[in-house]
Amino acid sequence: MKRRTIFSNYDSPANPFYGGGGARAIHEIARRLAARHEVRVVAGAFPGCRDGTVDGVIYEHLGRASAGGRLGQLWFQFRLPGRARRSDFDLWVESLTPPFSTACLQKFTPKPVVALTQVLAGKAMARKYKLPFGAIERRGLRTYRHAIALSEFLKGEILRANPRATVAVIPNGVPGELIRQTVAREERHILFLGRLDVNQKGLDLLLDAAAGLVGNVDVQLVIAGAGTAHDEAWLRRRVEFLSLADRVRFAGPVAGAQKHDLLRQAFFLAMPSRFEASPLVMLEAFACGVPVVLYDIPELHETPDACCVKAPPFDVAGLSRVMFHLLLDGPRRAALGRAAKEYSAKFDWDDLAARYEDFFESILQTR
Repeated sequence: MKRRTIFSNYDSPANPFYGGGGARAIHEIARRLAARHEVRVVAGAFPGCRDGTVDGVIYEHLGRASAGGRLGQLWFQFRLPGRARRSDFDLWVESLTPPFSTACLQKFTPKPVVALTQVLAGKAMARKYKLPFGAIERRGLRTYRHAIALSEFLKGEILRANPRATVAVIPNGVPGELIRQTVAREERHILFLGRLDVNQKGLDLLLDAAAGLVGNVDVQLVIAGAGTAHDEAWLRRRVEFLSLADRVRFAGPVAGAQKHDLLRQAFFLAMPSRFEASPLVMLEAFACGVPVVLYDIPELHETPDACCVKAPPFDVAGLSRVMFHLLLDGPRRAALGRAAKEYSAKFDWDDLAARYEDFFESILQTR
């Protein structure tokens, strides 16, 4: 039966303020479901945005295009309940958006709403802004009957807040063709790839760790991605302060062949996040046979040690030490890369979209 499904998420692939992995993940699922169902994505407005259809998915924009990235998220959150009340749909998937995480959409419609936890940022937002975002998030999670968690850790967090919720664990993925492709590795640099969010992605910690490598190894750190003007300016100032201008290259937003080349040319991917969910970039690195260096945070603890190297959380010296030893150990990098490539086979988007569809059907049939 053809279903009418709506995904809501402030970010979208074309959003110039973010355009992050969560938005790309939603599009990958939505376009596969759109082959059999009517699928809409309600996303935040931004300058120059246009409603329309992309890969069979109908995109609609909500909020103030002139508000900018951070204020735009607030406008989007405040207007979302009204859109849910007015919309005609069978099932709504609400991607939880910082800083509040949840808009409690299940309170505004009798139809089923699924909370999609790309990330639970309440605790981190509370630390950053000294406001009770964590408590708001926990209270909001209690309003949902159904949720999709990207990891077992996130499932546990949801159930601690709402033991009655039905939670499916479905991670993010990568295209099957990338998993099956043989990648010609050509190691040239350390790579960071993703949204340039200093606080969440730990880019301040990465630059400090890179400064600790100076004098020990001669290798370039490539930082690829985009972020807010404030974060990008801070990063450039920090590079100058640490005297890393000749060691750090900002590649800007990358996609397609350019992104693939940066990945295959990486000694390893550095991912020193303070909090995460199921990061697309890590899975893309694994599919390219590239090992990952990361902090051993709870969200990523279940990532197998066979394909990554973990440093103690937020330990700059520890991160620098891990990167240094891995740069010197070619056989270990090769073994980690082979294991990573094999592990990536579990994350084919086609298989994951089928799991989404099965979960949605189970909800609709048992209403």
